[in-house]
Amino acid sequence: MKKSLNLGEVPHHFQIIANKLLELEGTFSDGFDSNITYLLNKKNWNLTNCTDGKPPVILKKHCHQYAFDLHCFPVINDEPQAQIKPFAANSPFKEYNPASLGPVLSIPKLQDFIAITIRCGDEADIELLKYAHMLIEQLLQLLQASLQVIESSGQSIQGLFLSVEQEIKDMKTMGA
Repeated sequence: MKKSLNLGEVPHHFQIIANKLLELEGTFSDGFDSNITYLLNKKNWNLTNCTDGKPPVILKKHCHQYAFDLHCFPVINDEPQAQIKPFAANSPFKEYNPASLGPVLSIPKLQDFIAITIRCGDEADIELLKYAHMLIEQLLQLLQASLQVIESSGQSIQGLFLSVEQEIKDMKTMGA
């Protein structure tokens, strides 16, 4: 669809987002190892430190100039941990260390793509953002069903879109 709207040329910013979403889809269909598959694999859980048979975690969505990230922090002694030693006795996971593994998911340049879409995007750009929002929400639902999510915070892609849209409107009214 994007190729037909742009005379065969697919813009780089569109390709970056689309490729990342395809990679996320492939996590489940192609069986590649990722932070997501590690978190969901019960063989990696330290069941003695789980709540109701599930590892307690905090999920945080964060968007900055470089990417939209989804972080997962294991909860140890009622506190989210950004750094855990491998095989720590009180960790709900055997080897999961957020500091070394990074975000569970990262979509590069999403905020830039949203701004471009608002300013001059087409139907394919909007659909790609809707699809990104849907995939992230499905991933969050899967994590919430599989893990003991104590807290989930941060803006959704839809919320991010609305805030960027408001910022652009505010800039236009200030400049007018």
